[in-house]
Amino acid sequence: MLHYLEGFKGYFEYLFYFNNFNFFDELQERLEAGGVSFKNMLIRDAFTYELFRVNQGLKDFTGLERMGKFLSEPPLFDVTCDPTFFPTAADLSYMIKRIPAEELFQFFQLLVKECVDLGIIVPRILIWDGQFIRSIYNNNKNKDKDAYNDQDAGYCRHNGTKKGVGYDPGILYAYCFNRWFPIYFKMFPGNRNDTRAYRETVGEFLEVSEEKWLIAISDSGAYCLKNMRYTCNRGMVPVIRARKNIKTQPMKELKKDFYFNTAFILKSWLIELFLKIYSFRPMIEQGNASNNTYYNAFRMNTRGMDAAIKQRVTIYILELLKALTAYKLGRPDLMMMPTAFEGSRFFGAQFAKPLLAEKSKYLIFKNLPEFLNYLI
Repeated sequence: MLHYLEGFKGYFEYLFYFNNFNFFDELQERLEAGGVSFKNMLIRDAFTYELFRVNQGLKDFTGLERMGKFLSEPPLFDVTCDPTFFPTAADLSYMIKRIPAEELFQFFQLLVKECVDLGIIVPRILIWDGQFIRSIYNNNKNKDKDAYNDQDAGYCRHNGTKKGVGYDPGILYAYCFNRWFPIYFKMFPGNRNDTRAYRETVGEFLEVSEEKWLIAISDSGAYCLKNMRYTCNRGMVPVIRARKNIKTQPMKELKKDFYFNTAFILKSWLIELFLKIYSFRPMIEQGNASNNTYYNAFRMNTRGMDAAIKQRVTIYILELLKALTAYKLGRPDLMMMPTAFEGSRFFGAQFAKPLLAEKSKYLIFKNLPEFLNYLI
């Protein structure tokens, strides 16, 4: 069907058939050995439903529970260790809160490494940007505490626009000519400083990355002389747009309203090549657009820095799982398609009962010959 049915984009279950989730079994062993209780539920199964929830664009945990009222069987029975498991909103909230954010981030990094090893991600060009994530609470401070109800969040103003209280991650994408993927991010409160956020994000990433990156692209939010020199010192060419009003540095308008510090343009590069490379920058905005439009993640469904990290890393895990699955199935056209692997192989689990019966040792149609003889 993947290769001969026009418009067929695969099933959600394929993400689990073709990728390794043993990480979560080992994680559960470690956490339970440290005294964390999961109330006889499995991290692997809970996170499977969290991926399903995010992929369906459900804003919060209650959306999944409400969906379950229309289903006769758990929809993911074929890919969960416990085929009868279907979490309530309280179950999913309980489980996700007890998975450390750094562990989910580690799984994300394992997927990045697999993508690099398979050639899906080509380590050459980095693009940096941010994307505001709205807090679950309003923009007013608690009068008693003189602080926002989400105390980890900050008030974001960007280019004169008041966006409200929330978080603003520094995000790195790998640009690979006809595809681009998230490979790292660092979460900040909404009132972050862009130039410092760029430096801290890139610095953290290069400390863990084993690959050599050649170029770093960003818009003017990341521009300052310190960042330009920092990027060069880390072995990359900074292709970072500058601000118009800088007078003490060798600025040049390379095209209308696009200013750059010419001291950092390689002498061997033509201006056309430099501008061509900078033209890749909007790809990170295109990549992150689906976070809000498809995955419905503009606003958080709980509070705290860890929750913000988990919200964003779950989306990026989902996107890389789709890229890996598309590659393994020979459908590279599905790699960057948010709607890929959206439907279920069992469409509302209408086939669940006979399959569950077989798993329970029932032999379907065992007495069919006898029944046919009876009819005759």
